[in-house]
Amino acid sequence: MQSIKWKEQELFRFIGLTMFYFIILVLLFLIHGFHDMDAGAFIYTEF
Repeated sequence: MQSIKWKEQELFRFIGLTMFYFIILVLLFLIHGFHDMDAGAFIYTEF
């Protein structure tokens, strides 16, 4: 019974780390996308 509980804790820790890195990747992608959009708007206003 104790080993099952330990495996649950390991599983939750693994899921938490996976979600953490996934959220960081999504945030970096959004920031990069917004930066590209700003550059595109700047080019459009420039010409």
